[in-house]
Amino acid sequence: MNQDSLHPDADKAWYRHPFLWLAILLPATAVVAGLITLYIAIINADDPVVDDWYKEGKSINRSAEQEQLAERLGIALELSQVGAGVQARLLASTAIPMPASITVALRHPTLADRDVVIELVNLDGNHYRGDGVLPDDGRRNVTVTSAGGHWRLYQTVMTDKGMLHLGAAPAS
Repeated sequence: MNQDSLHPDADKAWYRHPFLWLAILLPATAVVAGLITLYIAIINADDPVVDDWYKEGKSINRSAEQEQLAERLGIALELSQVGAGVQARLLASTAIPMPASITVALRHPTLADRDVVIELVNLDGNHYRGDGVLPDDGRRNVTVTSAGGHWRLYQTVMTDKGMLHLGAAPAS
């Protein structure tokens, strides 16, 4: 028997063997899939919710004191969407001086580009108005601070009706 008759493919060039291409194709597919996954991960990277997390962590104690003060004063806020602006009514169970302005920050739990910050100015007494739109797409972490930074309201709410109640139960 002749050696050539045992292997009919022995005289073929290396690139003409189909099983060789199969052996090359499987790892090459894994490399391409890995590169595509890397590209998707880089393009769709999550935004950091807080950029300077270290400073934010240091201010937790101060924020807790401000929240406790707001609770002791019985501060509540009613927000409502009126046309292209936001109206608010600041309520307190104790007599407090009404700040000249308040800042309302509605932060999305995971997407920083959906955060909304509205500056409200005092119109008269406890009524405030500012430009902006209350989001209506779900859960938000709401922070309300006074102009002097003396007190702070913090609450997680579901936004879906164009009206929010924050703090203690609002009194009429």
